[in-house]
Amino acid sequence: MGRKVIVAMMLLASLLASVSVVQAVATSIGLLRISWNHDNITVYISLQKDVDPSYKDEIIKAFTDWSAALKSASENSEAFNFVFLDVPQSEKRPADITVAVKKNTGTVLGSASVTSSRGNIQQVKITLAAYNALGLPLEKSDVRTIARHEIGHAIGLGHSNDDGREPLDLMAPTYDFVQIGYDIYPSSLNLNAVIFIYGNDGFGGTNLSPIPSTYHKSVSSSQRLLKQGKYDGFQKSQREQSKK
Repeated sequence: MGRKVIVAMMLLASLLASVSVVQAVATSIGLLRISWNHDNITVYISLQKDVDPSYKDEIIKAFTDWSAALKSASENSEAFNFVFLDVPQSEKRPADITVAVKKNTGTVLGSASVTSSRGNIQQVKITLAAYNALGLPLEKSDVRTIARHEIGHAIGLGHSNDDGREPLDLMAPTYDFVQIGYDIYPSSLNLNAVIFIYGNDGFGGTNLSPIPSTYHKSVSSSQRLLKQGKYDGFQKSQREQSKK
């Protein structure tokens, strides 16, 4: 099986007038059907010229927020680790996850390009915006939230079925920096979906195989049927996860 590249993006929510709708709490989340096969995932962060250097600390915090939440949810303090590199590794052996922070990326606030082979994630390239579509610097809370969202893609999550209105799920497909402006953290839906894929022993543990295309809130992360083609309570996603 050849290499596969999945691109997931977090788009700027429309600022046009909208009609009132009933709030839908996220109840399911797409899965990219691929996973890491080792723990201690290496991360290298680069900043475009003139980007505030303190943004690097905010992105590191986004990674550590995910790690801390997964350690707590899995009750395993030794698992789900990220290791930050001060210098990039060689082109032949790059960091597992590279993060590039740019001044402006248009209406795409963040994107993650995930390369995989035989169901294993090989490398992830995350691009984050430091400025919004209006040309103004994003609040650091926005940068942290968008980074957390892209990290979700980097570890195998797709988008949730949240309707984009408050309270917003971290893995909702759109984000309105004008209306939100506060930190959004991994939800129980997000954390349970990750543990459903990886188990309680971390990224390099006993991963689910094959991975279904959707995780539903009604299914416990402990209901894992390893190496069987049956997933009670699941249904195939009708939306292609490779492009958002």
